[in-house]
Amino acid sequence: MRYALISKGLTLSDLIAEAKKVGARDITRTKLVEQVFCEMDENQAKALAKISGLVVKPVKAYLTNQVVSVAQPVETISDVFYLLRSYFSPPLTGTGLTVAVLDSGIRKTHESLQNKVIYEANYTDSPSASDVFGHGTQVAFMIAGGMHALGYKAGISPGATLMNIKVISDEGIGNDEDIVMGIDRVCELAEQARSKGFWATDELYPNVINLSLGAEDDGDPDNPVRAACRKASTVYGLDVIAAAGNSGPNMTTIMLPACDPEVIAVGAVETTGDLIIWEKSSRGPTVQGETKPDFVIWGTNLEMASNKADDEYLTKSGTSFAAPMLAGLTGLLWESGRRAYGESWSFRWTDARQYALYFSTKPSDAPVNKDNAYGYGLPAMGTMLGEVAQVSSSNLQGTEMFPMIMMMALMSALTGGV
Repeated sequence: MRYALISKGLTLSDLIAEAKKVGARDITRTKLVEQVFCEMDENQAKALAKISGLVVKPVKAYLTNQVVSVAQPVETISDVFYLLRSYFSPPLTGTGLTVAVLDSGIRKTHESLQNKVIYEANYTDSPSASDVFGHGTQVAFMIAGGMHALGYKAGISPGATLMNIKVISDEGIGNDEDIVMGIDRVCELAEQARSKGFWATDELYPNVINLSLGAEDDGDPDNPVRAACRKASTVYGLDVIAAAGNSGPNMTTIMLPACDPEVIAVGAVETTGDLIIWEKSSRGPTVQGETKPDFVIWGTNLEMASNKADDEYLTKSGTSFAAPMLAGLTGLLWESGRRAYGESWSFRWTDARQYALYFSTKPSDAPVNKDNAYGYGLPAMGTMLGEVAQVSSSNLQGTEMFPMIMMMALMSALTGGV
């Protein structure tokens, strides 16, 4: 059986040495997130678990959870983001954002995704990083799909770039080891970019990890994927955004790794004019009692690229597609801020959460504070972009960088989040 060894003070070399002492086989190690994976029998695992400074966990499976819609796609979502991008002159595109899509691969030849994928890695047993299962391509489109001759079929940040990190097999199944190895590689790429002095806007400098996948929350903070997500966020400065799950309306159904406090969990609202929580969107609290999700955004009847042909599209619903929508929104918010305040201005949802009550909106009958259906609510993106655009068009000489809390407060007036 395959096990993960997580450091609780031991070095990676020590972890490997201890694994070898009990006869572990087929040992692999991460470079940065301090985990080791190996083959052991139950008795070997029990013996290793007695050693201080490490945790032994059986490797578990992860799935992508999606709903194929029978309804027609809601065209207003494309219109909304087209108008948001067009508020600026020149229009915002989300340029400078690089999102690592840890999923089932990407059909990079699709007309909406050509020249978007700037790096690929495959951690599954499948023969290539292409998308056979048909999930990663849709997720990638939501983030960075580009406009084409047929009209405004575009993702949120069509100027963003993508890293295709395949951790879900062609059969639609992933595991702790593949996902952690993928996270580790993204952290390594971020560290390499930083050490070379790259700007955070360089396409080889990943800014966000998108995880539209999940497993049942078992309340274990030492889960290998949760541990890797925390390291990616706290040590390497990456926003880790994950789908809340499609197991609502029951409570305590937030999936792993969205259940981790360090991860940005995204639920879904109906793609209509009203902020109605999608029935299937998973609810908190987590098994550990955390209030989740963190945010909600549209997630139903969304049109997106298909993995079946380069000019084919389909309609789906799910928090799997709400999460990359929030990831893509990072690009628009970040680009607008850089235009106003300079290239050193940064934006992270992880940091913004402390001000989320000032810039999120939810129905009047929902709790004012963070709750287990809406989280903080839907980010009021239109007001923020509009106000920043107004500021950026004025004379900014001598103006200090706009404090994050003031900037977020500008978003609070928006009704419906548009």
